[in-house]
Amino acid sequence: GAPEMTPEEALLALRAVATLRTALLGLSLYAFARLTVYVWRPLLDRVFVSTSVVRFVPYDPSAVGSDTVCVDCAHRNLPTLTHHKDGSTPKHLRGDTSTDTVFNALRAGWRPLKMANAVTCNHFDIDGLVSAWALIEPLKALEHEDVLRETARIGDFRELRVTRGTRGGDDPDDGEPGADDDAFGMWSETTAALRLCAWINTVERTLFTRPFEGNEHRESARKYAHFLPLVADALDAVEPSAGSTAEADEAAAERSGLRLGDEEVARVLDGVTRLYGNLAGNPEGNLTETWDDLGVCVVRCESPTHYYALFSLATDADFVVSVYSGGRYECECRYTGFVDYRSRATWPRFNLRALADALNARDAAVTRGGSHLRWDVSGYTDPGPVLRLDDTRPGEKLTRAERYGSPDERRIHVSALEPEAFVRVVRAFFEHAARGARAHLGVTDNSRIARRGWSWRETHELNAKIDWAAFQ
Repeated sequence: GAPEMTPEEALLALRAVATLRTALLGLSLYAFARLTVYVWRPLLDRVFVSTSVVRFVPYDPSAVGSDTVCVDCAHRNLPTLTHHKDGSTPKHLRGDTSTDTVFNALRAGWRPLKMANAVTCNHFDIDGLVSAWALIEPLKALEHEDVLRETARIGDFRELRVTRGTRGGDDPDDGEPGADDDAFGMWSETTAALRLCAWINTVERTLFTRPFEGNEHRESARKYAHFLPLVADALDAVEPSAGSTAEADEAAAERSGLRLGDEEVARVLDGVTRLYGNLAGNPEGNLTETWDDLGVCVVRCESPTHYYALFSLATDADFVVSVYSGGRYECECRYTGFVDYRSRATWPRFNLRALADALNARDAAVTRGGSHLRWDVSGYTDPGPVLRLDDTRPGEKLTRAERYGSPDERRIHVSALEPEAFVRVVRAFFEHAARGARAHLGVTDNSRIARRGWSWRETHELNAKIDWAAFQ
C-alpha cells in the first residue's frame, strides 16, 4: 500500500490546501469586483436611470473635483456634458444639442452623474436650462424626453420642424401631402416644444434681460433660480400625462406662467403661414433656393419673420441668405457651425468679412455721399454672425442682443443692390470660399468639405489659408 505521511508532511498538505482555498477565494472576490465594476453596475445604471445631482450652482471657472457636472459649456477641471467644440465630453455621448448629450449620458449610466451633487453652466439659454433640469429631475425628464430634445433643438438652432402640405393632426401620414386644408403641419412634440421655447423667451426678456445683455454671470444665476422650479409644471401643461384632466393641465399652465408665451407662439406660426402659404391662398412663390454644394439656403419672402419660422426652411443648411422685399437682405452663419453638430456633416465657418467688403464696394447705399450705412459682420467665432447693412452712427448700430433677436424684431436697412445682383455676389463669395477650402483640404469635390467634427483650430487654419483678398 501507499506509504503513510509523516506528521510534517500532513501539516504541509493542510497548509497547501488552505493556501489554495485562500487563493481561490481571492480570485473569486477579484472576479466579482471586476464584474461589478464593468458589467453589473453599468447594466444596473442603464436600467435604473438616476443621478445624485440635486441643485444648480453658479459657474466657477476655478472649481475642481467630481462634485459638480458642467453642461452646455466647457470647463477645464469638471466632468462636462456639452455639444461645444473641443470639449472633454466622451465622444460616444455627444449629440447635436447639450440636451441630447445629457440624455445620452443618462441612458448610458455615465458614472460622474452618480457622484456629483450639483450642475452648473456659464450662461443661460434654453439648451442649458433643459440640460441642467434633466440632471436634477432625470425620471421626470425621461417621461418627456422627445419634447425636451426638441425644445433644445428649437432653442439653439432656431429651427422649427415643419412638415409641408399635411392634413391636420400630429402625424403627417394621416393625410395627403399637399392637401388643400393645410399648407403645413407639425409633430405634437414640436408643437409642445415651441410653446416651451416661447414661454422661456418671453419670461426671460420680460422679467430679466435679453441674451447677451447685462452681467451674464449674475443674470444667468437669477434666470436658473427662476425657471428650474417651473419646468415640471410647464411640461405637464404642454404634454399632459395619460389620465390628466383639463383642469389639472390648466392649473399647471397657470403655476408656470406658460400662457405668457402665447403671443410669441402666434408670431412664429404667422411667419410659418406666410412662408408656406395658407388656405386662402397667397403663397409667396418660390421660397427657397438651396445651394447644396455650398451648404447655403436662400430664403425669399415679403417681410422678416421669427427665426423659428425662417430657419424651418433651412434645416439642412449652415448658411442662410434672406432676401426680403424692398432691397432688404441678410446673410448669416447658422449655429450648426459653432458647435460639434453630430447628426449630419456641416460646413466649416467662413469669414464673411471679405463678402462685406465686396458689398460695400458695390452698394450705392454705402458709396453715395453722406451715407452712414455699411455692410458689417462679426467674426466667425461669434455664435451667429449676421452680415447686414448697419448704421455706423453712435447709438444706431445694432447691439449683440439686438442681433440675436429675430429678424422681425430689428430694422433692416435698404440696399441699392437689386435682389439678383446681391445673390450673385453672395454666391460668388461662397464659391470662392469653397475653392480655397478644396485646395487647403486637398479634395476635388465640394461634398468632401462638409464633415463632422470641425475643431476651432482646423477652422482657423482653413480661413487663414483662403486668399480672401482675391475675392473682388
